[in-house]
Amino acid sequence: MEAEGLDWLLVPLHQLVSWGAAAAMVFGGVVPYVPQYRDIRRTQNADGFSTYVCLVLLVANILRILF
Repeated sequence: MEAEGLDWLLVPLHQLVSWGAAAAMVFGGVVPYVPQYRDIRRTQNADGFSTYVCLVLLVANILRILF
């Protein structure tokens, strides 16, 4: 009887956690780019910019989303 009484709380909480995890996977893909962007803006020099790092991060994030 007690488990049925908590359904009003558990179902929305489960949906909230599910949506939060999905949003973190989608928007969390940009987090690795932030330090590189800040460094380029601070130094006004893009010599340290690596297109290979961007490629690896993009592929990894796409595979993570597809998984």
